[in-house]
Amino acid sequence: MQDCQKCKDYRDCVGKPWYSYADYRWCPWQVIWVIENAEIMRRGNWPLDPDKFLHTDPQIRSGYRSEASYVKAVIILAEVELRLTKAGVRGQLLRAEILAGLELSQESWNTLMYVQGRRRKRMSYSDWLKQRKYRGSNEAVF
Repeated sequence: MQDCQKCKDYRDCVGKPWYSYADYRWCPWQVIWVIENAEIMRRGNWPLDPDKFLHTDPQIRSGYRSEASYVKAVIILAEVELRLTKAGVRGQLLRAEILAGLELSQESWNTLMYVQGRRRKRMSYSDWLKQRKYRGSNEAVF
C-alpha cells in the first residue's frame, strides 16, 4: 500500500481502507473516504483503523495540545461538505452515488475533481466545468 505522504498523483493510487489525519492530502480517494465516514466524523471522531484493534484508555486524548481531540475530523468534514454544497445538485448526486456504493458517473467524477485538491476552487462549479471542457480535460480516469 502506498504512503499518502509521498504520493504525487492520485492516478497512481487505488486508495486505502483507512487514512490517518497525517495521511490526508485531499486526493479523490480520500474525499470519497470522508463522504463514506461522514457520520462518524460529524460526531467529532476520526474513523478507527479497521486493521488495528487497539484499546485506548478513554482518559487519553489524542490530537494537538492547542485543540480539542474532535477538531480535525470536524474541520475536514466541514470543508468537504462546503465544497459539495458549492457544486449544488451535482454535489448531492456525488454524495448519493458514493453512499449507495455505485460506480461514479461522468458527472459525479467531474464533481469529485472539483471537490478534491488542497485548496478550495475560487470559481463556481459551473465556471470551473466550462473551463475544464474548454481545456479538453473532461476524460474520466477510473
